[in-house]
Amino acid sequence: MAGLKSVRELINVTAEWFEEKGVDAPRVCAERLLSECIGLSRLELYINSDRLISTQELDSFRGLVRRRAAGEPLQHLLGETEFYSKPFKVQPNVLIPRPETELLVEECIKCLTDSNSSIVAPKAVELGVGSGIISVSIAAEIPRLEVHGTDISEDAIKLSEVNARLNGVSGRVSFHLGDLFEPLPDRLLGNIDLLVSNPPYIKSDEIEELATEVAVHDPHLALDGGKDGLDFYHKIAIGAKKWLNDHGKLILEIGSEQGNDVCKILEASGFRNTSVKKDYNGMDRIVIADIEKENCNG
Repeated sequence: MAGLKSVRELINVTAEWFEEKGVDAPRVCAERLLSECIGLSRLELYINSDRLISTQELDSFRGLVRRRAAGEPLQHLLGETEFYSKPFKVQPNVLIPRPETELLVEECIKCLTDSNSSIVAPKAVELGVGSGIISVSIAAEIPRLEVHGTDISEDAIKLSEVNARLNGVSGRVSFHLGDLFEPLPDRLLGNIDLLVSNPPYIKSDEIEELATEVAVHDPHLALDGGKDGLDFYHKIAIGAKKWLNDHGKLILEIGSEQGNDVCKILEASGFRNTSVKKDYNGMDRIVIADIEKENCNG
């Protein structure tokens, strides 16, 4: 990257270097980082492709490029990401939103707008909100929805509140600091239409084997699902029934080979109509279950 370069030249040479280093989506990364450094959108980069990059801009860009090549996530470098066509702030000590979680949001929206569309004021709860992407996204899509989210991380709660304000839903989304169901208001007992969670589901001894940007830069608290990766599904299954109403549904994101195991855990706790939804790669991704009506207060 020596010498004064144009926008076009810098994007090309950086994309090639990223590709050599094995960085995912090398050209997109180069464009996004250069956009950040010179204050132009990706479209404006191409409109101004002959614009020369100043020494100060180049120094700033080089620093970000080195960090990305070393495995630091693009989202952390930019401080933001897009999820479900909405902007979200991110930070290093909170799990980075994953694109596959958009499928979870889609299922939540279907649950509350299809067969249950006659509910006047539906209530949803998210356990383990992280950056708040699920709670905020479903609230933005369903204007009459009241959402409550919990997380054991104070940083996650604060970030979720920022993202709720950013997306204009803070009046209908409340975040509570604490473990799983513990901080939820008592008035929600037996009154929840939808309970959703994307809990930690990586086996403890497999975390270090993940890609660098996950194993090193995502908080292990948000990844570690215990020895078999199923710890949180057991906890959620045990506690969920008393919070859901008679027609309530439980929707969970799962690991790529956990569908059968999670269904068995839920069925052992009295849930019925368990089903597994696969992602676009044909991998297990979501489990949906209904509450057993005769045991709904159990």
